[in-house]
Amino acid sequence: MTFSITGFDSTGKMGVAVATRYWAVGARVPYVRPGIAALAVQAYAQPYIGYDVLNMMANDPELDGPTALQTVLDQDPGKEWRQVGLVDARGNVQGFTGKETVAWSGHDVSEDCVAAGNMLVGRETVEAMTEFFGNNPDLDLPERLASALQAGHFAGGDKRGQQSAAVYVVDREEAPYVDLRIDDDPDAIAALMRLIQDTRDVELVRSAHFSRTRESPTVASYIAHRESLREEGLA
Repeated sequence: MTFSITGFDSTGKMGVAVATRYWAVGARVPYVRPGIAALAVQAYAQPYIGYDVLNMMANDPELDGPTALQTVLDQDPGKEWRQVGLVDARGNVQGFTGKETVAWSGHDVSEDCVAAGNMLVGRETVEAMTEFFGNNPDLDLPERLASALQAGHFAGGDKRGQQSAAVYVVDREEAPYVDLRIDDDPDAIAALMRLIQDTRDVELVRSAHFSRTRESPTVASYIAHRESLREEGLA
């Protein structure tokens, strides 16, 4: 049905990249809160797994992500149909794949990410995602997650194909660092990669008009950037 990668980097960013054969996966799978945790909740997904884990952790600063997830799953009568990937702000990483998820299903946990999938061609999909993520620490997190997702697709991916893909990343503030979605496209992952590239190319334009932090770049900094591009013949 779905494959995803959930991870964090050395800057404190956390997020999820995900793809599936169904529509609008970005509205259903990622659950992320800055300074708390990031989760991908999939298979026969129950959204309140994501909400409940994040709320429990927000209300109890001593509670870590794996413990919160286990507590929530233990209360879920349908947990064997669920699949979850989680990272938290303390650096904990956890995966869960229920026994009733559709084969091939499973997850692969690495030092700073977890890849998970169900109804896949095979295990090579999740292994390709964690391998790419681990080998490319210098990429900005949205591109790193989405590129890892693409590596999983190239390794086999969802056995039915793809229809939607998304990447959602937070930094240290409430507004998302990146929230990009392809809701209905038979080549959704490639479309997501193009969108990430386009977003990166116009980053200063975007941030000057739509701030994602309280301290936004000034219009003057945008104008200075445009002038430097003109001098280099790039604008």
